[in-house]
Amino acid sequence: MSVVELKNVTKRFGSLTAVQQASFSLEKGKILSLLGPSGCGKTTTLRMIAGFEEPTEGDILIAGQSMLGKRPYERNVGLLFQDYALFPHLNVEQNIAYGLKRRRYARSEIGNRVSEMLNLVQLSGFENRRPLQLSGGQQQRVALARALATSPEVVLLDEPLSALDAKLRQELRIELKQILSTVDATTIIVTHDQEEAMSLGDTLVVMSEGRIAQIGAPTEVYRNPRTKFVAEFIGRSNWLSGKLGQPNGEGLCEFTLAGNLSISVPDPEIHAESYEVCIRPERIRTNSNFGHQAGCINQLRGAVRNVAHLGADIHLVAELDNGCMVTVSEQFTGQALDHCGNTISLAFRPSDCIVVAASS
Repeated sequence: MSVVELKNVTKRFGSLTAVQQASFSLEKGKILSLLGPSGCGKTTTLRMIAGFEEPTEGDILIAGQSMLGKRPYERNVGLLFQDYALFPHLNVEQNIAYGLKRRRYARSEIGNRVSEMLNLVQLSGFENRRPLQLSGGQQQRVALARALATSPEVVLLDEPLSALDAKLRQELRIELKQILSTVDATTIIVTHDQEEAMSLGDTLVVMSEGRIAQIGAPTEVYRNPRTKFVAEFIGRSNWLSGKLGQPNGEGLCEFTLAGNLSISVPDPEIHAESYEVCIRPERIRTNSNFGHQAGCINQLRGAVRNVAHLGADIHLVAELDNGCMVTVSEQFTGQALDHCGNTISLAFRPSDCIVVAASS
Protein backbone atom coordinates (compact mmCIF):
# COMPACT_ATOMS: atom_id res chain seq x y z
CA MET A 1 0.00 0.00 0.00
CA SER A 2 1.15 3.51 -0.75
CA VAL A 3 2.26 5.55 2.26
CA VAL A 4 1.48 8.85 0.51
CA GLU A 5 -1.09 9.37 -2.23
CA LEU A 6 -2.33 12.53 -3.89
CA LYS A 7 -5.59 12.29 -5.80
CA ASN A 8 -6.32 15.09 -8.28
CA VAL A 9 -5.11 17.76 -5.86
CA THR A 10 -5.72 21.38 -6.84
CA LYS A 11 -4.79 24.49 -4.86
CA ARG A 12 -6.05 27.97 -5.70
CA PHE A 13 -5.13 31.27 -4.11
CA GLY A 14 -7.90 33.53 -5.31
CA SER A 15 -7.68 33.62 -9.11
CA LEU A 16 -4.22 31.98 -9.10
CA THR A 17 -4.05 28.22 -9.51
CA ALA A 18 -0.79 27.14 -7.86
CA VAL A 19 -1.31 23.37 -8.28
CA GLN A 20 -3.67 21.73 -10.72
CA GLN A 21 -4.91 18.13 -10.73
CA ALA A 22 -1.73 16.68 -9.17
CA SER A 23 -1.76 12.91 -8.63
CA PHE A 24 1.03 10.58 -7.52
CA SER A 25 1.74 7.91 -4.91
CA LEU A 26 4.79 6.78 -2.96
CA GLU A 27 5.50 3.39 -1.40
CA LYS A 28 7.19 2.77 1.94
CA GLY A 29 10.92 3.37 2.07
CA LYS A 30 11.05 5.10 -1.31
CA ILE A 31 12.25 8.63 -2.08
CA LEU A 32 10.31 10.91 -4.44
CA SER A 33 11.90 14.07 -5.84
CA LEU A 34 9.59 16.97 -6.71
CA LEU A 35 11.53 18.95 -9.31
CA GLY A 36 10.75 22.14 -11.15
CA PRO A 37 11.56 25.84 -11.56
CA SER A 38 10.57 28.48 -9.04
CA GLY A 39 6.82 29.04 -8.95
CA CYS A 40 5.90 25.67 -10.46
CA GLY A 41 3.89 24.55 -7.41
CA LYS A 42 6.26 22.04 -5.81
CA THR A 43 6.58 23.80 -2.43
CA THR A 44 2.81 24.38 -2.31
CA THR A 45 2.36 20.65 -2.89
CA LEU A 46 4.73 19.88 -0.02
CA ARG A 47 2.92 22.34 2.27
CA MET A 48 -0.41 20.65 1.51
CA ILE A 49 1.02 17.25 2.44
CA ALA A 50 2.44 18.74 5.66
CA GLY A 51 -0.88 20.37 6.51
CA PHE A 52 0.13 24.03 6.25
CA GLU A 53 -2.21 24.47 3.27
CA GLU A 54 -5.55 22.81 2.58
CA PRO A 55 -6.31 21.56 -0.97
CA THR A 56 -9.04 23.40 -2.83
CA GLU A 57 -9.97 20.14 -4.56
CA GLY A 58 -8.84 16.53 -4.36
CA ASP A 59 -7.56 14.41 -1.49
CA ILE A 60 -4.27 13.60 0.25
CA LEU A 61 -3.87 10.22 1.95
CA ILE A 62 -1.13 9.21 4.39
CA ALA A 63 -1.03 5.53 5.41
CA GLY A 64 -4.41 5.10 3.72
CA GLN A 65 -6.18 7.84 5.72
CA SER A 66 -7.44 11.12 4.30
CA MET A 67 -5.65 14.16 5.69
CA LEU A 68 -8.35 16.64 4.74
CA GLY A 69 -9.08 18.87 7.71
CA LYS A 70 -6.22 17.48 9.79
CA ARG A 71 -3.77 19.97 11.26
CA PRO A 72 0.02 19.58 10.89
CA TYR A 73 0.48 18.14 14.40
CA GLU A 74 -2.23 15.54 13.69
CA ARG A 75 -0.21 14.11 10.81
CA ASN A 76 2.70 11.76 11.45
CA VAL A 77 5.03 13.82 9.26
CA GLY A 78 8.63 14.90 9.76
CA LEU A 79 9.64 18.17 8.10
CA LEU A 80 13.09 19.56 7.34
CA PHE A 81 12.84 23.23 6.43
CA GLN A 82 15.05 24.96 3.87
CA ASP A 83 16.71 27.09 6.58
CA TYR A 84 16.67 24.14 9.07
CA ALA A 85 14.68 26.25 11.63
CA LEU A 86 16.76 25.05 14.59
CA PHE A 87 16.07 26.72 17.93
CA PRO A 88 19.15 28.89 18.59
CA HIS A 89 18.65 28.89 22.39
CA LEU A 90 18.56 25.07 22.55
CA ASN A 91 21.55 22.76 22.21
CA VAL A 92 21.77 19.88 19.74
CA GLU A 93 20.28 17.34 22.15
CA GLN A 94 17.37 19.62 23.03
CA ASN A 95 16.65 20.42 19.38
CA ILE A 96 16.46 16.72 18.47
CA ALA A 97 14.34 15.95 21.53
CA TYR A 98 11.86 18.77 20.88
CA GLY A 99 9.32 16.75 18.86
CA LEU A 100 9.63 13.77 21.21
CA LYS A 101 8.77 15.95 24.21
CA ARG A 102 5.82 17.52 22.41
CA ARG A 103 4.49 14.01 21.80
CA ARG A 104 5.01 13.12 25.48
CA TYR A 105 7.55 10.33 25.04
CA ALA A 106 8.94 8.90 28.30
CA ARG A 107 12.16 10.57 29.49
CA SER A 108 14.21 7.38 29.15
CA GLU A 109 12.85 6.77 25.67
CA ILE A 110 13.72 10.34 24.66
CA GLY A 111 17.31 9.87 25.81
CA ASN A 112 17.69 6.60 23.92
CA ARG A 113 16.09 8.02 20.78
CA VAL A 114 18.29 11.14 20.80
CA SER A 115 21.42 9.00 21.18
CA GLU A 116 20.27 6.81 18.31
CA MET A 117 19.71 9.84 16.07
CA LEU A 118 23.09 11.36 16.98
CA ASN A 119 24.80 8.12 16.00
CA LEU A 120 22.81 7.97 12.79
CA VAL A 121 23.90 11.46 11.66
CA GLN A 122 27.42 11.02 13.09
CA LEU A 123 27.17 13.84 15.64
CA SER A 124 27.80 11.95 18.88
CA GLY A 125 29.73 14.25 21.20
CA PHE A 126 27.99 17.38 19.88
CA GLU A 127 25.04 17.13 22.29
CA ASN A 128 25.78 20.35 24.19
CA ARG A 129 26.64 22.60 21.25
CA ARG A 130 24.29 25.35 20.12
CA PRO A 131 23.34 25.69 16.41
CA LEU A 132 25.62 28.73 15.95
CA GLN A 133 28.57 26.59 17.05
CA LEU A 134 27.95 24.17 14.18
CA SER A 135 28.86 24.28 10.50
CA GLY A 136 26.14 24.40 7.84
CA GLY A 137 26.48 20.68 7.17
CA GLN A 138 26.26 19.86 10.88
CA GLN A 139 23.14 22.02 11.27
CA GLN A 140 21.58 20.18 8.37
CA ARG A 141 22.24 16.84 10.08
CA VAL A 142 20.71 18.06 13.36
CA ALA A 143 17.59 19.21 11.50
CA LEU A 144 17.38 15.82 9.76
CA ALA A 145 17.82 13.98 13.07
CA ARG A 146 14.98 16.06 14.57
CA ALA A 147 12.73 15.25 11.61
CA LEU A 148 13.44 11.51 11.89
CA ALA A 149 13.35 11.25 15.70
CA THR A 150 9.59 10.67 15.97
CA SER A 151 9.62 7.87 13.33
CA PRO A 152 7.23 9.72 10.99
CA GLU A 153 5.20 7.98 8.31
CA VAL A 154 6.67 10.37 5.75
CA VAL A 155 9.61 12.78 5.80
CA LEU A 156 9.30 16.04 3.85
CA LEU A 157 12.48 17.86 2.84
CA ASP A 158 12.21 21.38 1.38
CA GLU A 159 15.39 22.25 -0.56
CA PRO A 160 17.45 20.42 2.10
CA LEU A 161 20.88 21.21 0.65
CA SER A 162 20.34 24.63 -0.92
CA ALA A 163 21.94 26.56 1.96
CA LEU A 164 25.26 24.71 1.56
CA ASP A 165 28.14 25.43 -0.80
CA ALA A 166 28.47 23.36 -3.98
CA LYS A 167 31.19 20.97 -2.76
CA LEU A 168 29.50 20.23 0.57
CA ARG A 169 26.14 19.84 -1.18
CA GLN A 170 27.61 17.13 -3.40
CA GLU A 171 29.15 15.29 -0.43
CA LEU A 172 25.97 15.41 1.65
CA ARG A 173 23.77 14.06 -1.15
CA ILE A 174 25.33 10.63 -0.72
CA GLU A 175 25.22 10.88 3.07
CA LEU A 176 21.59 12.02 3.08
CA LYS A 177 20.46 9.11 0.91
CA GLN A 178 22.36 6.62 3.10
CA ILE A 179 20.71 7.99 6.26
CA LEU A 180 17.22 7.88 4.73
CA SER A 181 17.82 4.33 3.47
CA THR A 182 19.13 3.20 6.86
CA VAL A 183 15.89 4.16 8.62
CA ASP A 184 13.73 3.07 5.63
CA ALA A 185 12.17 6.53 5.52
CA THR A 186 9.42 7.31 3.03
CA THR A 187 10.59 10.68 1.75
CA ILE A 188 9.49 13.54 -0.50
CA ILE A 189 12.19 16.02 -1.47
CA VAL A 190 11.46 19.38 -3.08
CA THR A 191 14.30 20.79 -5.15
CA HIS A 192 15.06 22.85 -8.26
CA ASP A 193 18.46 21.14 -8.63
CA GLN A 194 18.24 18.40 -11.25
CA GLU A 195 21.38 16.58 -10.08
CA GLU A 196 20.08 16.53 -6.52
CA ALA A 197 16.67 15.28 -7.64
CA MET A 198 18.08 12.52 -9.84
CA SER A 199 20.73 11.32 -7.39
CA LEU A 200 18.37 11.19 -4.38
CA GLY A 201 15.02 10.15 -5.83
CA ASP A 202 13.75 6.69 -6.74
CA THR A 203 10.90 8.49 -8.52
CA LEU A 204 11.05 11.86 -10.23
CA VAL A 205 8.05 14.19 -10.52
CA VAL A 206 8.71 17.14 -12.83
CA MET A 207 6.33 20.09 -12.37
CA SER A 208 5.64 23.05 -14.63
CA GLU A 209 3.18 25.88 -14.05
CA GLY A 210 1.30 23.95 -11.37
CA ARG A 211 0.93 20.77 -13.39
CA ILE A 212 2.84 17.50 -13.33
CA ALA A 213 4.72 17.35 -16.63
CA GLN A 214 6.12 13.84 -16.17
CA ILE A 215 6.54 11.09 -13.56
CA GLY A 216 9.01 8.24 -13.72
CA ALA A 217 12.36 6.81 -12.67
CA PRO A 218 15.10 9.47 -13.05
CA THR A 219 16.89 7.59 -15.85
CA GLU A 220 13.62 7.03 -17.72
CA VAL A 221 12.65 10.72 -17.52
CA TYR A 222 16.13 11.72 -18.69
CA ARG A 223 16.21 9.29 -21.62
CA ASN A 224 12.59 9.66 -22.69
CA PRO A 225 11.25 13.15 -21.86
CA ARG A 226 7.72 13.65 -23.11
CA THR A 227 8.00 17.37 -23.78
CA LYS A 228 10.59 19.96 -24.70
CA PHE A 229 10.23 21.52 -21.25
CA VAL A 230 11.18 18.27 -19.50
CA ALA A 231 14.06 17.61 -21.90
CA GLU A 232 15.49 21.09 -21.34
CA PHE A 233 15.00 21.05 -17.58
CA ILE A 234 16.56 17.59 -17.12
CA GLY A 235 20.08 17.82 -18.51
CA ARG A 236 21.68 19.66 -21.39
CA SER A 237 20.23 19.40 -24.88
CA ASN A 238 20.97 20.13 -28.53
CA TRP A 239 17.86 21.02 -30.53
CA LEU A 240 17.42 20.45 -34.25
CA SER A 241 14.42 21.76 -36.16
CA GLY A 242 13.19 20.21 -39.38
CA LYS A 243 10.53 18.19 -41.13
CA LEU A 244 9.62 14.64 -40.14
CA GLY A 245 9.13 12.14 -42.95
CA GLN A 246 7.03 8.99 -43.07
CA PRO A 247 8.07 5.81 -41.18
CA ASN A 248 10.28 3.46 -43.21
CA GLY A 249 8.80 0.26 -41.77
CA GLU A 250 11.79 -0.33 -39.50
CA GLY A 251 10.72 2.06 -36.77
CA LEU A 252 12.68 5.01 -38.18
CA CYS A 253 11.79 8.24 -39.96
CA GLU A 254 13.90 10.66 -41.97
CA PHE A 255 14.21 14.08 -40.34
CA THR A 256 15.19 16.78 -42.84
CA LEU A 257 17.11 19.75 -41.46
CA ALA A 258 17.81 23.14 -42.98
CA GLY A 259 20.56 23.11 -45.59
CA ASN A 260 19.30 19.84 -47.09
CA LEU A 261 20.80 17.81 -44.23
CA SER A 262 18.99 14.74 -42.92
CA ILE A 263 19.21 12.26 -40.08
CA SER A 264 17.33 9.12 -39.05
CA VAL A 265 15.21 9.32 -35.90
CA PRO A 266 12.79 6.95 -34.09
CA ASP A 267 9.19 7.02 -35.25
CA PRO A 268 7.56 9.18 -32.54
CA GLU A 269 4.53 7.89 -30.64
CA ILE A 270 3.13 11.41 -30.48
CA HIS A 271 1.24 13.23 -33.24
CA ALA A 272 1.95 16.92 -33.75
CA GLU A 273 1.94 19.54 -36.48
CA SER A 274 5.71 19.94 -36.22
CA TYR A 275 8.57 18.28 -34.38
CA GLU A 276 11.97 18.98 -32.89
CA VAL A 277 14.79 16.56 -32.18
CA CYS A 278 16.83 16.61 -28.96
CA ILE A 279 20.30 15.04 -28.80
CA ARG A 280 22.16 14.96 -25.50
CA PRO A 281 25.74 16.28 -25.78
CA GLU A 282 27.20 13.08 -24.27
CA ARG A 283 25.48 10.92 -26.92
CA ILE A 284 27.41 12.48 -29.80
CA ARG A 285 30.76 11.02 -30.88
CA THR A 286 33.36 12.99 -32.79
CA ASN A 287 35.45 11.60 -35.61
CA SER A 288 37.77 13.96 -37.50
CA ASN A 289 38.28 11.37 -40.28
CA PHE A 290 34.55 11.07 -41.05
CA GLY A 291 34.77 7.34 -40.32
CA HIS A 292 31.75 5.18 -39.58
CA GLN A 293 31.20 4.18 -35.94
CA ALA A 294 29.16 1.12 -34.96
CA GLY A 295 25.48 1.96 -35.09
CA CYS A 296 26.11 5.68 -35.63
CA ILE A 297 24.41 5.95 -39.00
CA ASN A 298 23.77 9.67 -38.45
CA GLN A 299 26.79 11.78 -39.38
CA LEU A 300 26.91 15.54 -39.70
CA ARG A 301 29.91 17.67 -40.57
CA GLY A 302 30.82 20.71 -38.52
CA ALA A 303 33.56 23.21 -37.78
CA VAL A 304 34.92 23.46 -34.25
CA ARG A 305 34.11 26.87 -32.73
CA ASN A 306 35.03 26.34 -29.09
CA VAL A 307 36.82 23.74 -26.96
CA ALA A 308 36.82 23.60 -23.15
CA HIS A 309 38.90 21.02 -21.27
CA LEU A 310 37.07 20.48 -17.95
CA GLY A 311 39.18 17.91 -16.14
CA ALA A 312 37.80 14.48 -17.03
CA ASP A 313 35.54 15.86 -19.79
CA ILE A 314 35.89 17.88 -22.97
CA HIS A 315 33.09 20.24 -24.00
CA LEU A 316 33.19 21.12 -27.67
CA VAL A 317 30.95 23.41 -29.74
CA ALA A 318 30.72 22.76 -33.48
CA GLU A 319 28.89 24.70 -36.19
CA LEU A 320 27.11 22.46 -38.70
CA ASP A 321 27.15 23.17 -42.42
CA ASN A 322 23.68 24.73 -42.05
CA GLY A 323 24.86 27.13 -39.31
CA CYS A 324 23.33 25.27 -36.36
CA MET A 325 25.50 25.08 -33.21
CA VAL A 326 25.90 21.69 -31.52
CA THR A 327 27.53 20.97 -28.16
CA VAL A 328 29.42 17.73 -27.58
CA SER A 329 30.60 16.31 -24.25
CA GLU A 330 33.27 13.60 -24.38
CA GLN A 331 35.51 11.93 -21.86
CA PHE A 332 39.11 13.12 -22.06
CA THR A 333 41.35 10.23 -23.14
CA GLY A 334 44.65 12.10 -23.20
CA GLN A 335 44.61 12.64 -26.95
CA ALA A 336 45.15 16.06 -28.48
CA LEU A 337 42.11 18.32 -28.52
CA ASP A 338 40.47 19.42 -31.74
CA HIS A 339 41.41 23.02 -32.40
CA CYS A 340 39.02 25.81 -33.30
CA GLY A 341 38.45 25.91 -37.03
CA ASN A 342 39.05 22.18 -37.58
CA THR A 343 36.40 20.27 -39.50
CA ILE A 344 35.05 17.18 -37.77
CA SER A 345 32.14 14.78 -38.11
CA LEU A 346 29.55 14.30 -35.41
CA ALA A 347 28.20 10.76 -35.25
CA PHE A 348 25.21 9.44 -33.30
CA ARG A 349 22.63 6.66 -33.39
CA PRO A 350 18.94 7.13 -34.23
CA SER A 351 18.18 5.87 -30.71
CA ASP A 352 20.16 8.85 -29.35
CA CYS A 353 17.54 11.19 -30.86
CA ILE A 354 14.54 12.26 -28.78
CA VAL A 355 11.62 13.42 -30.91
CA VAL A 356 9.14 15.82 -29.25
CA ALA A 357 6.39 18.11 -30.43
CA ALA A 358 7.73 21.57 -31.32
CA SER A 359 6.90 24.30 -28.82
CA SER A 360 4.07 26.55 -29.91
